[in-house]
Amino acid sequence: MKKKFIALVCALALAVGLVGCSLSTPDSVGTIGNVDISSGLYLLAQFDAYQTAADLASDDQDAAKVSSFLKATITVDDATGETAVVSDYVAQKTLENLESYAAIETRFDELGGVLTLDEETQADSYASQLMEQNGDLYKANGIGLDTLKRFERILIKSNDLLEMCYGIDGETPVSDAELTSHLEDEMVYIRYVVVPLYNTSTFAFADDAQRTQMLELAQTAAESCNAAIPDGASAQTSAFSAAVAAALPDIYAVLDGEPSSDASSLSTALLGSDNIDSTFSEEGSADVVRALKPGEAAAVQYSSYALMMLVRLDPLDADTLDSLRAQALSDMKSGELQDSLQSYGAQLPHDLDSAAMKKMPASKIKNKQ
Repeated sequence: MKKKFIALVCALALAVGLVGCSLSTPDSVGTIGNVDISSGLYLLAQFDAYQTAADLASDDQDAAKVSSFLKATITVDDATGETAVVSDYVAQKTLENLESYAAIETRFDELGGVLTLDEETQADSYASQLMEQNGDLYKANGIGLDTLKRFERILIKSNDLLEMCYGIDGETPVSDAELTSHLEDEMVYIRYVVVPLYNTSTFAFADDAQRTQMLELAQTAAESCNAAIPDGASAQTSAFSAAVAAALPDIYAVLDGEPSSDASSLSTALLGSDNIDSTFSEEGSADVVRALKPGEAAAVQYSSYALMMLVRLDPLDADTLDSLRAQALSDMKSGELQDSLQSYGAQLPHDLDSAAMKKMPASKIKNKQ
């Protein structure tokens, strides 16, 4: 009897072991085109899709509670009011992410792309940084360092494809005339300083009256520049720099502070339309910046904790086309490239294993608390 019992225990242990093997995470969930989709890449695509859904959650929805949030409904397009159940949205976005990855890999190979040693080193470095910053979360979701390294390589390939498709020697090159027109008509080149709306020594924040006073002083300085705009980006920059240096002591004095020795040093930015809206998110600020003509200065509230003094310049008077080419090309063609890659990826043959993917459901996602 004792021997029969031992045999039964062994048989049960074997059965459990076999079930455990059958439910283990597969190495791959199949292919899209000729691109293998590893389980890690699938889990990363699904995790990113969930984060996209979480960003669309309403105030009364808690994306940290994964099981309940997957059953919720979110608005995916404010303009049309289109909604979706989160689980369906995550499944669709996961597939779209994978199709995009496969398209990037495929097009990169088709156009003869090869990552340089520096690019591979950069990808590995970025992946290691991600793992250092969020390693516990990635590991909890089955995403390892090798997956992150592959993902970072895909991102670099995507960036390279912009030049390979639309650059000077690209598949369908954008002409210098087109780039020049885009730079001058669609982008804003600015020199600027950011002024904190708090005392940099005590960190005491400006109240409403102080904030208004600081902004008025900055606007007065900008208006002094606009009263007599000199010719040429260099002269315009010099005049603006002088006005800023003269105004900063009074602006800082509102909060009993003093500007540092480098507070009036100018920074440079080249912004596309989307960048303008995201950078100047305070009401009305983006419109003010967009309306500036080359040589004109302005002061706007940059955020709840800072204001900005800036002057808009003619980009090709302040810099060269070659220096600005990559940024202009990205602003002009990134959306088009993304759309074409998404369409291309959707048309590639799909050989995905639904059974393998079911072993890694979205309900098992571990989200940030």
